[in-house]
Amino acid sequence: MLRKITSLAVAMLAIVATTFAQQKAATPATTPAPTAPSVSIYGFVRNDAYYDSRQNVFVREGQLDLYPRDKDIQSDGSDYNKKSQLNILGILARFGVRVSGPDAFKAKTSAVLEGDFFGQADVNIGLLRLRHGYVKLDWQKSALTLGQTWYPMFIPECFPGVVGFNTGIPIAPFGWAGQVKYTAKIDAKNSLSLTAYKPREFAVANVNPTDVTNAASLNAALPELNLHYQYKSDNFLIGAQVDYSKITPYTKYGATGALLTNEASVNSVTAMAYAKITGKKIAVKAQALLGQNTTSWVMLGGYLGYKPTATSKETYKPIKTNAAWIDIYGTGKKVVPGLFVGYTSIEGAKSGATAAYGRAVGVSGRGIKDLMRISPRIDFISGKLSFRNELEFTTAKYGTRANDGKVTGATDNITNVRFTFSTVFNF
Repeated sequence: MLRKITSLAVAMLAIVATTFAQQKAATPATTPAPTAPSVSIYGFVRNDAYYDSRQNVFVREGQLDLYPRDKDIQSDGSDYNKKSQLNILGILARFGVRVSGPDAFKAKTSAVLEGDFFGQADVNIGLLRLRHGYVKLDWQKSALTLGQTWYPMFIPECFPGVVGFNTGIPIAPFGWAGQVKYTAKIDAKNSLSLTAYKPREFAVANVNPTDVTNAASLNAALPELNLHYQYKSDNFLIGAQVDYSKITPYTKYGATGALLTNEASVNSVTAMAYAKITGKKIAVKAQALLGQNTTSWVMLGGYLGYKPTATSKETYKPIKTNAAWIDIYGTGKKVVPGLFVGYTSIEGAKSGATAAYGRAVGVSGRGIKDLMRISPRIDFISGKLSFRNELEFTTAKYGTRANDGKVTGATDNITNVRFTFSTVFNF
């Protein structure tokens, strides 16, 4: 009897085990296996040789040129700044890492970490500098970007394709900032983004060793806000932005023991529009900007200070800056010509200013009224290697500034001609 019961129990267990195995095989997995992150490395090795016909305002030993210097007449009548210069640098070599997956919060995730050897300032040229460091969560109808990446005013799909590292500045906006960016995907072609970010470059009225470079931005406990609409199809791109900025220079007044602080702010609004059209043989990019206090985008401008008396607290007004550019280039794969034309002007602010803060601005002496640049180029491409050549003609009109920050009266055209030969190996 015991033997029969045992045999029956074994048979029942075998039936149960077989049924369970069959059900398990028929039931699909409800939890997918985690996806391993995908990592890719990219970048390029670049070497630039460039020649200037006169002295320039620049950074990193001339690698990034802005505009030609004004006349500096010596006792013998010669212009000291009418001297040529030449340099060869490889500090633009760049590398980055892209990481994708696994999913988080029901979104596809990715991250980018990128740097180059441009340095953070002229004193540490050749050292590693962070360009991008951000994480992105991408849902079906929206996306969220967190970290340091391009200013909203810099459009990766629509920026000047010039050879020079100036990338069109000081006419076109450029740079990176820490930010939080939310993008709503209206449909397959239309999107709307809202970005809150903190600029890295600002002219600070408070000259104090304990202040950091971007103290004017930090002292305003409000991020810069940018609203961006974009339409994008295969051959056409158009967009528009409105940007609001508030900074607090936080200037100190008085003698030691009797210091007064000033929390007056600079409120600025900038509007920008851009477009790109791609044809079979030719493509065109263009941008127009009406700006206020555009210093942080490495453009001309800033803000003016008003202090009627020695004991008055300084107030501020943003300087208006206008800019526009167009870039026409070929779409070939081996020989690619291009032409960049850009213009920018300083439109000043309210009269009666006693101080100016920013780039190429002032309330007295000589200064820039406007600036124009024409840059023809041609690229020769073979596989991953490119030989890039460019002639850059930059003309600045210099004249006497009034106390509204504008140049009035007669002006002198000061021109620099730069030739750049760049070797780029992509990987």
